[in-house]
Amino acid sequence: MDTRKRLKRQSNRKAKIIEAASRLFVQGGLEDLSLTSIARAAGISKGTLYYYYATKEALIFDIAEKHVHDITDFIFDLIETGGPQSDPEDLIRLLFRKHKENHIRMRLHLNLVCQAMNGNDEIKTRYQEIYAYWYARALEAIERLMPDHPDRETLAHLMITTIDGLNVQTMLGVETVAEDDVARYLTARVEGK
Repeated sequence: MDTRKRLKRQSNRKAKIIEAASRLFVQGGLEDLSLTSIARAAGISKGTLYYYYATKEALIFDIAEKHVHDITDFIFDLIETGGPQSDPEDLIRLLFRKHKENHIRMRLHLNLVCQAMNGNDEIKTRYQEIYAYWYARALEAIERLMPDHPDRETLAHLMITTIDGLNVQTMLGVETVAEDDVARYLTARVEGK
């Protein structure tokens, strides 16, 4: 098998493992998640799973990283396809809606954050890195779309915090402020409306 085919096969298998582990994690949490159950759900042998992930923590880190990259890739795809004249309010509104639509990703993220807050220092450290990355990407997007905003750093933090808060409230079934209102408020503050 040539190298490209082998690498593609490995990448596909890894994605399948991450997807299976994500589903199981959301259904039962971290405590009940075992490498054996993940291998079974992914349709592979336990030995094959160990080839990719020797520990559950290594797999959890990859799941968390995939979550963050999915979100940031979405933001930048919107910016790039909309061009530099993209309407910031529309982009923020779409970002909030996209986040809210993916319940599996939302549950996974919140479960991982709970693990980090409840003493899993490895996941906590990883999440500190992930939030720093997410902030940097949000700031980059804001600088591109709203270069004249006087407080881009605060807006980047506020967007991330708002997304986390809306996710928690959505998962708890709490009535939240509408995404349209949040997007309008954030951009009104930006444009001085």
